[in-house]
Amino acid sequence: MKKLILVVLMVVGLASIASAEEPKTLKRLQQEDQFQKVTDSFNKASTALDALVKSRQSDCIKAIGYTPFCDCILKDLPVAWEFADYIAITTRSKEQNGYDKLDAEYRAAYDKVSPIRDKCVQRINKKP
Repeated sequence: MKKLILVVLMVVGLASIASAEEPKTLKRLQQEDQFQKVTDSFNKASTALDALVKSRQSDCIKAIGYTPFCDCILKDLPVAWEFADYIAITTRSKEQNGYDKLDAEYRAAYDKVSPIRDKCVQRINKKP
């Protein structure tokens, strides 16, 4: 994420230097407009991702109340799932969750949840 921001800032810097040296043409204005649209889309996506991460963290802490476990679970939990989905996947059967109706990508994400939970339980319960 930081690398992407750095690249965006470098492109902005280069664009501002280039625009100071040459008069703005229609093509240049269109390029700047397109760049602004890409930047705006990136900002919206970044904001949405931040909100999702905070929501998942908050939901986990409210339900589990143990930050090390939540950090472990949320580090690897596929983005396809909110924390409530994690609870449903780990407490209900595949049939109850409509597993057969999921497309291949969601089934793959679904299948990762229980091993993530098992890994985190082992890590938390490991004696020092």
